[in-house]
Amino acid sequence: MTRRAVFLDLNGTLVLPVMVERLADLKLIEGAEAAIARLSSASFVCPVVTIQSRIQKGHFSLADFQDWFQAFADSLSLCNARVVGPYVCPHRFADPCTCKKPHTLLFEKAAADHELDLERSFVIGDTARDVEAATRFGGVGVLVRSGCGQSSDEVLRARPYASYVAQSLVDAVDWILSRSDGN
Repeated sequence: MTRRAVFLDLNGTLVLPVMVERLADLKLIEGAEAAIARLSSASFVCPVVTIQSRIQKGHFSLADFQDWFQAFADSLSLCNARVVGPYVCPHRFADPCTCKKPHTLLFEKAAADHELDLERSFVIGDTARDVEAATRFGGVGVLVRSGCGQSSDEVLRARPYASYVAQSLVDAVDWILSRSDGN
């Protein structure tokens, strides 16, 4: 049996600031830990799919990012908030690649790794690229008004792809969990 997922963007959705020079500068957004714990207790798998262009720019390495993410995931798990991944695009935004959102390669990889049903899954992110990816793989996109999603221009770009525009990650999770059939 395949499982449902809520794919989570990282920068701007789970942590701030959006752009960092050092991984130590990333801080969990208030309420994120409890929101992820609610998804975990509802049996959603929560893969983190992220673009980390600072890797290619040389601010930190992929190994450094993976180490940071493991510590991040371990700290969340102490509160029963479970995330998997990370599924990382390390490329600059200007460089074309097949792993950068809204392409679905990283989502498909997570789905294969964790036996996920993409069509019964959600994406929560702060950019139009995040929610467009959900549309491309047949899932449901939820734009969150944190990070880049605070911009009214970003909301306008996301509207064609977002099934819901949430004021916060907590609001996005409330909306997902309130859906009677979960999809």
